[in-house]
Amino acid sequence: MAPASQVPAWFDGAVLERPPDVTDDEVLGLVRRLWEPRADAVEHLAVGWGAHHWRVDVDGEPALFLTLDPDLPRHTQATLEAAYASAASLDLPFVWPSLPSLDGTFTAPLGARTTSVTGWLEGTRPEESVAELPDLLADLHAAPAPASARAWSTEIPSDLPALLRSLLQQPWTGPLGPAAHELLVEHLTTVGGWAREHARLVALADPSTYVVTHGEPHVRNQWLARGRTWLVDWESLLLAPRERDLATLVHEGRDVDHDRQMVRLFDLEWRLSEIWSFAQWLQGPHVGDTDDHTALGGLTEELTRPHFGTA
Repeated sequence: MAPASQVPAWFDGAVLERPPDVTDDEVLGLVRRLWEPRADAVEHLAVGWGAHHWRVDVDGEPALFLTLDPDLPRHTQATLEAAYASAASLDLPFVWPSLPSLDGTFTAPLGARTTSVTGWLEGTRPEESVAELPDLLADLHAAPAPASARAWSTEIPSDLPALLRSLLQQPWTGPLGPAAHELLVEHLTTVGGWAREHARLVALADPSTYVVTHGEPHVRNQWLARGRTWLVDWESLLLAPRERDLATLVHEGRDVDHDRQMVRLFDLEWRLSEIWSFAQWLQGPHVGDTDDHTALGGLTEELTRPHFGTA
């Protein structure tokens, strides 16, 4: 594992298992072919959650940071390509973007997953969200929309309660399956109410007001380096209501002008998406490793935490 001083900001501290189907040699070969022919070593960084990460060295020094994303409905290679290309085109001093490959694209497939690369940025993560975050987001929301940017649309299935009920009829035989099943049964009625409220709020979103949004500008995607604050991890960039980002500020208790219904929408969007994702994960085959326990913790959190937006 890399020393703590060399762990980038977008790691969240949870340990990830090494991917069973991708070797360091495959990662190094891809980097040499598409990003940096001088790369001489890679090291898997067993931290973070949701994707896998490697440090890439040139002449024995950290030079690049490679991410390997799973193929998910939320983040396919096409959506990641659009998001990273859009971020790279923003003329803003706080954007730490992905780097284009020698082919001119920002992503490349590796097996069934998608790779992307940024430069290595030595620095530290702030202990709490930076004071200037509202100003950074205001500048982002005022930026011209990149031609490659996609517009937000809800990821929540319209029949989510029915899908969850159907899922609950399936066997939950993995080590954490019974606990997850019991938890979901206990909160299923509440989730149905959230889904109905979410559908009502989605209908209020006005595409004519959409701006460039980061999507997850919380403290884990803030990084202090080179005398400034950077926003990193632009995989979720979309044109959307500004409250998609402002929900973070509201959650932090910041006094910021916002549409309360849109903040509530994006709170519900996040939690319903996480509930559906974690439910599918824990109903399926799993071994009870660190990632699986993180998934159960995430499901518990999203089913029980208080809302931070009001309708």
